Amino acid sequence: MTIEELKLDMKWWESKRWIFNCLVCFFGSLALYKGLSQCDYSWSISDTIGVLIWGIGANILYSLGILLELFDWYYLKNKIGIRNFRVFLFTVGLLFSCFWTYCSAFLYFIGHIW
Repeated sequence: MTIEELKLDMKWWESKRWIFNCLVCFFGSLALYKGLSQCDYSWSISDTIGVLIWGIGANILYSLGILLELFDWYYLKNKIGIRNFRVFLFTVGLLFSCFWTYCSAFLYFIGHIW
Protein backbone atom coordinates (compact mmCIF):
# COMPACT_ATOMS: atom_id res chain seq x y z
CA MET A 1 0.00 0.00 0.00
CA THR A 2 1.27 3.42 -0.87
CA ILE A 3 0.60 6.71 0.83
CA GLU A 4 -1.89 7.56 -1.91
CA GLU A 5 -3.81 4.34 -1.25
CA LEU A 6 -3.81 5.12 2.45
CA LYS A 7 -5.25 8.56 1.69
CA LEU A 8 -7.97 6.91 -0.39
CA ASP A 9 -8.71 4.53 2.48
CA MET A 10 -9.01 7.45 4.88
CA LYS A 11 -11.30 9.21 2.41
CA TRP A 12 -13.49 6.11 2.21
CA TRP A 13 -13.89 5.89 5.99
CA GLU A 14 -14.44 9.62 6.38
CA SER A 15 -17.07 9.65 3.62
CA LYS A 16 -19.08 7.13 5.65
CA ARG A 17 -18.78 8.97 8.98
CA TRP A 18 -21.87 11.11 8.32
CA ILE A 19 -23.97 7.95 7.80
CA PHE A 20 -22.65 6.58 11.07
CA ASN A 21 -23.33 9.81 12.96
CA CYS A 22 -26.84 10.24 11.55
CA LEU A 23 -27.92 6.69 12.38
CA VAL A 24 -26.41 6.65 15.86
CA CYS A 25 -28.00 10.05 16.53
CA PHE A 26 -31.36 8.77 15.24
CA PHE A 27 -31.35 5.69 17.49
CA GLY A 28 -30.15 7.73 20.46
CA SER A 29 -32.84 10.34 19.89
CA LEU A 30 -35.48 7.65 19.52
CA ALA A 31 -34.45 6.04 22.80
CA LEU A 32 -34.36 9.42 24.56
CA TYR A 33 -37.79 10.31 23.23
CA LYS A 34 -39.29 7.02 24.37
CA GLY A 35 -37.58 7.24 27.74
CA LEU A 36 -38.57 10.84 28.41
CA SER A 37 -42.18 10.26 27.31
CA GLN A 38 -42.67 7.30 29.64
CA CYS A 39 -41.41 8.73 32.90
CA ASP A 40 -41.38 11.95 34.85
CA TYR A 41 -37.81 13.02 34.29
CA SER A 42 -36.31 16.45 34.23
CA TRP A 43 -33.44 16.91 31.75
CA SER A 44 -30.31 18.49 33.19
CA ILE A 45 -27.01 19.90 31.97
CA SER A 46 -25.25 16.71 33.07
CA ASP A 47 -27.51 14.76 30.69
CA THR A 48 -26.51 17.05 27.84
CA ILE A 49 -22.83 16.62 28.69
CA GLY A 50 -23.33 12.84 28.80
CA VAL A 51 -24.89 12.85 25.33
CA LEU A 52 -21.99 14.92 23.97
CA ILE A 53 -19.41 12.62 25.54
CA TRP A 54 -21.27 9.62 24.12
CA GLY A 55 -21.11 11.13 20.62
CA ILE A 56 -17.41 11.92 20.91
CA GLY A 57 -16.70 8.41 22.19
CA ALA A 58 -18.67 6.85 19.34
CA ASN A 59 -16.64 8.83 16.81
CA ILE A 60 -13.37 7.85 18.46
CA LEU A 61 -14.38 4.18 18.21
CA TYR A 62 -15.46 4.73 14.60
CA SER A 63 -11.89 5.81 13.86
CA LEU A 64 -10.71 2.30 14.71
CA GLY A 65 -11.59 1.28 11.15
CA ILE A 66 -8.87 3.36 9.54
CA LEU A 67 -6.51 2.59 12.42
CA LEU A 68 -6.95 -1.15 11.81
CA GLU A 69 -6.17 -0.65 8.14
CA LEU A 70 -3.10 1.40 9.01
CA PHE A 71 -1.94 -1.22 11.52
CA ASP A 72 -2.40 -3.98 8.96
CA TRP A 73 -0.51 -1.98 6.32
CA TYR A 74 2.40 -0.81 8.46
CA TYR A 75 3.05 -3.65 10.88
CA LEU A 76 1.56 -6.71 9.19
CA LYS A 77 2.34 -5.76 5.57
CA ASN A 78 -1.30 -6.38 4.53
CA LYS A 79 -1.26 -10.01 5.67
CA ILE A 80 -4.80 -9.77 7.07
CA GLY A 81 -6.16 -7.70 4.21
CA ILE A 82 -8.51 -5.63 6.35
CA ARG A 83 -9.19 -3.46 3.32
CA ASN A 84 -11.20 -6.36 1.84
CA PHE A 85 -13.40 -6.47 4.94
CA ARG A 86 -14.05 -2.74 5.36
CA VAL A 87 -17.69 -2.84 4.25
CA PHE A 88 -18.32 -5.71 6.65
CA LEU A 89 -16.50 -3.92 9.47
CA PHE A 90 -18.40 -0.70 8.77
CA THR A 91 -21.76 -2.50 8.75
CA VAL A 92 -21.11 -4.51 11.90
CA GLY A 93 -19.72 -1.47 13.72
CA LEU A 94 -22.67 0.65 12.66
CA LEU A 95 -25.25 -1.92 13.74
CA PHE A 96 -23.49 -2.50 17.05
CA SER A 97 -23.20 1.24 17.75
CA CYS A 98 -26.89 1.84 16.99
CA PHE A 99 -27.93 -1.13 19.13
CA TRP A 100 -25.63 -0.14 22.00
CA THR A 101 -26.77 3.49 21.91
CA TYR A 102 -30.46 2.55 21.93
CA CYS A 103 -30.10 -0.05 24.67
CA SER A 104 -27.95 2.16 26.88
CA ALA A 105 -30.40 5.05 26.76
CA PHE A 106 -33.29 2.66 27.28
CA LEU A 107 -31.61 1.10 30.34
CA TYR A 108 -30.82 4.55 31.70
CA PHE A 109 -34.52 5.42 31.78
CA ILE A 110 -35.62 2.03 33.11
CA GLY A 111 -33.99 2.99 36.40
CA HIS A 112 -36.12 6.14 36.55
CA ILE A 113 -39.36 4.37 35.71
CA TRP A 114 -39.12 1.89 38.59
